[in-house]
Amino acid sequence: ISELLEQLFHSESDVEENVSAGGVRRVGDNYCMSADVSQFEPHDIVVLSYNHQVVIHAQKVLDDGTVSDTFTHKSLFPEDMDPLSVSGTLSPEGTLVVSVSGSTELEHSSVPTYRSEAYL
Repeated sequence: ISELLEQLFHSESDVEENVSAGGVRRVGDNYCMSADVSQFEPHDIVVLSYNHQVVIHAQKVLDDGTVSDTFTHKSLFPEDMDPLSVSGTLSPEGTLVVSVSGSTELEHSSVPTYRSEAYL
């Protein structure tokens, strides 16, 4: 994951700034975004993809069923994203990097209709 972070960002300050900003970056043929989810366990994190958006949602549920902490981050990806290629990598430090392949063929549809969901 450190190699991917190095490709995404050029310096240590870029990593810190963009991890908090969660901006979409192009790396080769892929689009990537990142988020600091270090306060959550992997089973608390869900990555959703729909209508050119990728959503990272995490919530910490206590033993009694109450939610003690939540996090949601949405990013709009370019129209040439391949919605079936969404993948995520969680670093030991708690940085989640979500990458999506750019599609080589653009399908011209007025309303994209897809949704995918991944649990870590």
